[in-house]
Amino acid sequence: MNVSNAKLDVLLHPKSVAVLGASQDTTKLVGKPIAFLLQHKYGGKIYPVNPKYKEVAGLTCYPSLAQVPGEIDAVVIGLPAESVLDAVKKCAERKVRSVIVFASGFAEIGGKGMEMEAELRDLARRSGLILCGPNCQGVVNLHEGATLSFTPALERKQLLPGKIAFVTQSGAMGGSLFSNAMQLGIGFSYWISSGNETALESADYIQYLVEDPKTSVILNYSEGFRDEAKFIRAAEAARWAGKPIVALRVGRTPMGKKAAQAHTGAVCGPDPEVEALFQRLGIIRVQDGDELLEIGNVLAQGRYPRGRSVGILSTSGGAGGLMADQCEMGGLEVPELQGPTREEYVQMLPYFGSALNPVDTTAMFSQFLAKDQDYFKKLLRPMVREKSIHSIILMITMSTGERAKKMARDIVEVYQETDKPMVISWIAGNLAEEGYQIIRAAGMPLFMNTRKSVQALRTLVQYAETRQKA
Repeated sequence: MNVSNAKLDVLLHPKSVAVLGASQDTTKLVGKPIAFLLQHKYGGKIYPVNPKYKEVAGLTCYPSLAQVPGEIDAVVIGLPAESVLDAVKKCAERKVRSVIVFASGFAEIGGKGMEMEAELRDLARRSGLILCGPNCQGVVNLHEGATLSFTPALERKQLLPGKIAFVTQSGAMGGSLFSNAMQLGIGFSYWISSGNETALESADYIQYLVEDPKTSVILNYSEGFRDEAKFIRAAEAARWAGKPIVALRVGRTPMGKKAAQAHTGAVCGPDPEVEALFQRLGIIRVQDGDELLEIGNVLAQGRYPRGRSVGILSTSGGAGGLMADQCEMGGLEVPELQGPTREEYVQMLPYFGSALNPVDTTAMFSQFLAKDQDYFKKLLRPMVREKSIHSIILMITMSTGERAKKMARDIVEVYQETDKPMVISWIAGNLAEEGYQIIRAAGMPLFMNTRKSVQALRTLVQYAETRQKA
């Protein structure tokens, strides 16, 4: 089933939403979507549907879909599995444009569940109804407050819109990563829980996101292909559009494959074949959820290095040496600074500092900063200007409190003056939290681990090289 982007608009940009089985109790699964839509200021029409109530959350509650006035772009179905097929039939009769089915108990349990899912698939195809799920947690458009979901990740006061879209077969795992992303200041354009992918597959959503102007990076948590050829077409379209796909794929081991099938009914192919396919398509494969978010965030900056040369500016000689080791062991280059750039650092640094690369500012930089408020910016700019340096890592140790805030503002200012990729490794625990917040608010990649910062930069370099070959 090929789905046009125009059709997916009604699911991802709905102007009206009905919640079938809506509850006044917001602690219940079917009470959450309306509460979240109101909390996050969704601008469309909201129609609770349940014959038990006259009103839900101050909104008129309708006894049936047939009595809802006007067109309905999307219906959220919060009913048990055995009631879903009849509900979807009523949606088709009502000329609803799209539906989201939360219920589990379909193909993932086999037997009768597989039969019900097959009927659901056939009904969607015959009626032309856009169907998300079943066994999913819905979709969220963060730019429009369209929270058609019950994920607890939406319980926060404010969402953070951004340039990263996340398509995930696992609603619970995907919701946890969604929440982590918001905590880390990583903004999303959409969060899409695809579940069993009875009608709509990950590939359909990816194809849509390729043409979405608010999305620049696509994250994908998957358990198997429904239609491999369709996935390949979507991935190739993303590659040509310059939108990287970062993938976390489960089912690499025999037990992992069994777990995936029990979860969403997915059938995972041989992992070496998947690995080869991802490499051919330029898809970046990661090993865990943290890496998925970290790599996605670095790519979302839209800054691609022109080579493998890295400049390291460190407030600690030991930490700078560690960073240099990790860069070179990871295939990156740390060239010794020469000429005017090196001379600038010689002039600025104490005699026991290092103007090579890494540039070691030593712990004395804080005393210089106390005398010259622009000192840290002066330390950053020669590295930014140096043409032989393609990317920059800032290695910051125990800069805390007010000094951390000042340094963070300086970093953001210099970052905005250049188009070079810049990664920050800042190891000071919660004593530098106010500085971290400033960095994150600017959308800059921030790590509290040297290995992860190098890994992220190496992935960015490798992806940039892949783009040049495409």
